[in-house]
Amino acid sequence: MTEWNAAGYARISMLQATMAEEVLALLNLRGDEHILDVGCGNGKTTTEIAVRVPQGKVVGVDASAAMVAFATSNNQHANLEFTVADARHLPFTQEFDLVVSFNALHWIPEQALALQSIHSSLKPGGRAQLRLVPKGERKSLENVIEETRLSPQWSDYFNSFHDPYLHLTPEEYAGLAEQQGFRVLSKHTAAKAWDFQSRAAFEAFGSVTFIEWTQHLPEPQRPNFVKDVLDRYRPVACDSAGEEYFFRFYQMDIMLSAK
Repeated sequence: MTEWNAAGYARISMLQATMAEEVLALLNLRGDEHILDVGCGNGKTTTEIAVRVPQGKVVGVDASAAMVAFATSNNQHANLEFTVADARHLPFTQEFDLVVSFNALHWIPEQALALQSIHSSLKPGGRAQLRLVPKGERKSLENVIEETRLSPQWSDYFNSFHDPYLHLTPEEYAGLAEQQGFRVLSKHTAAKAWDFQSRAAFEAFGSVTFIEWTQHLPEPQRPNFVKDVLDRYRPVACDSAGEEYFFRFYQMDIMLSAK
């Protein structure tokens, strides 16, 4: 599994935190639930959930040992713990009332396995509130990264490389969830935009979040790859003057119930 730079992620994660706050607003919690956060990253959002369930328990899991170590080092809550785990093979059986995931699951091409594992982790009748990036009408940043990877300048570095990013339409994702034993309670998709306000800020974001691609490059070439991607992406996202540093993407919120 790819190791993300935990400290670097923490510095550029305002976008992810803002999107997670939107999902937290959807949660109606009693305060005693057992909750699992799949793809917890640096643990910031998981910690906010723990505060909301003082009589409950929250577990954050991430495939990155560096992320889990970072989250654990900042944990000051008795009802919260972090552990390294693969979302495709979660080590839980009917333990949680609620599973949440915030913009992590689209990094798992084997999505059926992840959904099966989430289903197994839930108590009967438990729910999953998931946010991820679906396929939409506009070309995604990840599509542009893939186009850049396949260009003559970069393709030799990516022999036997497979796209690490899942693109499903909301309808395809809902169907896949139903195949794994879930009932779809609600599904909503919205187009989003984030203004990084400077090229340097956008490049800083890319230097951390493009890791699935840049880890295959020699260290000195990584900044050049990020720059090339953003040069190609600008006409995709810039609809008018003043939007030169815009990142445009889709967000899907889907609530599932374990049968």
